[in-house]
Amino acid sequence: MTALLSFVVLVGLIGGIAVAVQASFAGVITEQLGVLENALIVFGGGFLVALVLNMVNHGGKLRSLGSLPWYAFLAGPLGIVIITAIGFTTSRIGLAGTLTLIIASQLVVGVVFDHFGWLTQVRPLDPSRLLGVLLLFLGAWIVLK
Repeated sequence: MTALLSFVVLVGLIGGIAVAVQASFAGVITEQLGVLENALIVFGGGFLVALVLNMVNHGGKLRSLGSLPWYAFLAGPLGIVIITAIGFTTSRIGLAGTLTLIIASQLVVGVVFDHFGWLTQVRPLDPSRLLGVLLLFLGAWIVLK
């Protein structure tokens, strides 16, 4: 494994750990305050950190905001859906069940997007990828039962 690939894998693993920890926190916030309050705390805190980092970086590439396609701005509202679903679900079925559902649905959408080349490179669904999806759903069923 090259040094770059090792770094990419490490960043991915750290991101996965952060998702699990954040989902746990979101569950606590949702349970004690509510789903909208959870979204406000998560995105408010994230906004403040991103704002400071951008200010330190002299605005970064924010001047190029206008070059983004319109649909890229849906990432914010989708983030609200994500954090609300995670907080709501984690506080009711636990972290493992929540992450299982989130990952399974991400994989299905990813396979469909890859197959048709929507927002990504075309990577047709083949028997091994289909088997992977089916095994993931079998695993999800086992975790959730």
